Amino acid sequence: MNPLPKDGAALAILLDALLLAVIAARHWHQAHHHDQQAEAARQAAEHLRAAYQAATVQPIAVVQQRGRHLALFLREQQAAVARQALPDLAEQILAEPGWSALSVTLAATKKAGHDPVALLAQAARHRELDTATSYSEVLTWRLSRLADLPQRTWHAAPEPPPSTRTIRSAQQRRTR
Repeated sequence: MNPLPKDGAALAILLDALLLAVIAARHWHQAHHHDQQAEAARQAAEHLRAAYQAATVQPIAVVQQRGRHLALFLREQQAAVARQALPDLAEQILAEPGWSALSVTLAATKKAGHDPVALLAQAARHRELDTATSYSEVLTWRLSRLADLPQRTWHAAPEPPPSTRTIRSAQQRRTR
C-alpha cells in the first residue's frame, strides 16, 4: 500500500506543510550560522516547491473551472471581500489567473458559515507571501485548510452556470 496520498489536493497540502517546516529549519540554521544546513534546507525547499507546483495543477484547474462558472454578482462579492481583507494586494490578486479559484473558495467559506473577510485576512497573515508565485493560489489552499472545506471541493465537477432566472433575481435585488 502506497503511504503517499494518491490525490493531488491531499499531496499538495502535505507538501505545503513540509515546505513550511523546511523554510523554518532554514531560518533557524541561518540564525545559528549553520551555513551548510541552511543551504541544504534551501535546496530541499526548491525541490518541495517544484513538487508542490506539479501536485497542484489538477486540483487548482478544477477549482478555477468552478470559479469561472460563478455568477457575476458572486464574483463581484468576492472581489469586494478581497479588497476589504487585503487592500494592498487585492488588485494584484484579482488580476491573477488563479483569482477564479480563490473567488469560488471564498464563496465556499461563506457557505460553510465562516466570515470570508476575516478568514482571508487570517490566511494572508498565516505566513509570508513574498515567495509565492501566485498569491491567489496560495490563499486558495490556505483558505480551504483554515475553513476545513471538504476535499471533494477540489474534485467535484464544475457547478453548472446559474440559470437566467437566478441571475435576473440577483440583479433585481441589487437595483432595489
